[in-house]
Amino acid sequence: MSKKLLFIIGLSFSSATCLFAQTYPEVVFENSLLSGNYAKSIVNYSGDSWVQNVKKNLPSTDSLFFTPGNSLSLRYLSSNAGNWNVTLLNDRHKVYYQVLANDVLTIKMYVQTAHTKPKSLPKIQLIQGDSQTNSLELAPFIDDFDHDTWLNVEIPLSKFSNLKAGESVSEVVLHQNMADEMTHQVFLDQVEFLPKNPSRVKLSSGAILSQVSSVDKQVELQWQLPLTPSIRYIKIYKSSDNVDFKPIAIRPVFMQKCYDLVDEFDKTYYYKIAWVDYDYLESPFSVVKEIKAKPASDLELSDLIKQANVNYFIENYDINSGLFLPNKSNKRAIVSIEESGYAILSLLIGVENNQISRQAVLMRLDRMMKFLSKVQHHEGIFTAFYDGRLGVPFYRNNVQEYDVKATATLLEAMLVAREYFFKDESQEKSFREAVTSLWQRANWTKYTSSSNPDALIDRWSSIDSNLYSKKLSGLEDGLSAYLLAMSSPTFPLSEASYKNGYARKYDSTDSSVIVPSLIMGNESSVQSDIQFIMPDAVSVEEHQLEDSLIFEDHILYGKKIEIGDLSSSMMGFYRPFLTLDPRGKYDGHVDYGQLASNYILAYKRRDNELNLGSSYTDIWGVQNPADSLGQYLVNPAISIGAVAFEKEIGQKSLRKFYEQYAPVLFTQYGFRSWIDLKNNDVSDGFTARNQATVAILMENAKSGLIWKLYDQIPEINATLKKIYQKK
Repeated sequence: MSKKLLFIIGLSFSSATCLFAQTYPEVVFENSLLSGNYAKSIVNYSGDSWVQNVKKNLPSTDSLFFTPGNSLSLRYLSSNAGNWNVTLLNDRHKVYYQVLANDVLTIKMYVQTAHTKPKSLPKIQLIQGDSQTNSLELAPFIDDFDHDTWLNVEIPLSKFSNLKAGESVSEVVLHQNMADEMTHQVFLDQVEFLPKNPSRVKLSSGAILSQVSSVDKQVELQWQLPLTPSIRYIKIYKSSDNVDFKPIAIRPVFMQKCYDLVDEFDKTYYYKIAWVDYDYLESPFSVVKEIKAKPASDLELSDLIKQANVNYFIENYDINSGLFLPNKSNKRAIVSIEESGYAILSLLIGVENNQISRQAVLMRLDRMMKFLSKVQHHEGIFTAFYDGRLGVPFYRNNVQEYDVKATATLLEAMLVAREYFFKDESQEKSFREAVTSLWQRANWTKYTSSSNPDALIDRWSSIDSNLYSKKLSGLEDGLSAYLLAMSSPTFPLSEASYKNGYARKYDSTDSSVIVPSLIMGNESSVQSDIQFIMPDAVSVEEHQLEDSLIFEDHILYGKKIEIGDLSSSMMGFYRPFLTLDPRGKYDGHVDYGQLASNYILAYKRRDNELNLGSSYTDIWGVQNPADSLGQYLVNPAISIGAVAFEKEIGQKSLRKFYEQYAPVLFTQYGFRSWIDLKNNDVSDGFTARNQATVAILMENAKSGLIWKLYDQIPEINATLKKIYQKK
């Protein structure tokens, strides 16, 4: 680990973890997750002009801010013989703000240099993909300009020409304005798009801090939020003497709790909170609560991390459909079928660990069943996304498609839940019957390749049939779907599909296939409310290598690997083993229990030989192993997930990630998606697959809960006995 980043992380330990978390889609900048340079900014200057920067990024400062805990420092010199501009980027794993015509761009600005005049302030411009607006001066949109105080900048979006309503704003750009050959210092905070006339109901009642507890140095704060539309944030205050309270964090209203990382054990800390409205006026304070932190055992720390990941799914769902809601969009509630499968498995873990009641989860599942039984499908296969409020499909690029992988992930989780809710009482019995009905409805035989009836295809469209589909095979793309399809009580694939479908190698140049991964942060997102990455269109050719199987013995980093070559993410390798216990599973080619162990060891050894920016061998888990530029993103879920297969390796990694990076990585939703140790950057967001993988594999390592439930599914158990044997 570089000395610089170590210093940065060390400083961050005095800050609250809860101020580092996902925020609203319409917020461009609220806080930098890491001290030092703000990696989601780009500084450019030329000639005699200049902008202070760190690695071409704006610096952040924690000594002056409008909301805790930091702001951006903009120090610049505007010259006639030069030019400059600064770009503020929306996080690349975050849903972009969708322009609404009546909204207002607001900025909190602090002008420190006494010689700075309104005309010396920058111009501002908005970018929407390849489109850009005109540049506006800031001065006309500031009332009562002054120095050494926080100013409010309010720019109606109607003032920007060429702004396209309904499209995403990806960048906010500040440009050099009047050249006066002097150096100016301003600070920027709370860059956001707000409604023109938000609710301004006065916050006259005191906030409610319902509970304060701790595990290790993580203090958990929970609050009860009234249904008051003028509340936008929860502001947290802390004191070590119950007299001098300082603001340490500000949280959006869709959060129900957060963590604060304290400095010392056995020291009393005091907390109180206030509601904050759209004008940043605060309600009366809550009552004060106190807490002392105690050291945690490995088991207690593991439970804390597991429960935080489960909390991601407890809080993020659509109230109408019950399905997982990847992003808090400012317009629509687009729910994800595949990620709802991950949510279901995680919620079962929450019930098992007394984190959420059995009845609450059953009610949510019942809501899902009612929604799914009514929405449009094709032969029992769902589209990847639906509008949770309207109950209609949300099609990517307006192409009507039905997604086999997404449906398989959801049905697999539903069947696991069917085993969990086994009681002979009316609601649980009704739920089991509803799951069975959806399960029996799925006609897998309609989703096979025309050239190979034993091979599943990944999608089907009523417009172009399976022209742009690809055959499913291999661990990540195929194993779970094939085991499910082969086990169908109504439309099963033959036993031969294991070898002729799952185990067949295909040479596909089908790059027209669109693969979103919904980001909450998430390696994905929803356009209109979701942003999709579109590959370049190429001709589609798919050639089956008739006699070639996916099994291929080779030695990688001293370990025998029968499937895979470490060129893709470990998250894909884990996918089938969230539900399928690999131990004792031998198909005549591969011992999957041994494969899991060998693959983890090889992957870790490879990562340890890369320059990740850390000297710790327990920090590994490259998310993008094929990155030729060496700018590797490290995903904590990869190494922590190893705990289900290599307990010591996973436990050591969990402890090291927590000890070294908890202030910037760990939140009330678990660890963030990735950290870039070489470039001082960290993801703003979370992904359903990451959070579920950590929760599920940690629980499987402890109790085997999901593995046991999956093995109990009668239809699937019969298939497993046909396919696998002990070596």
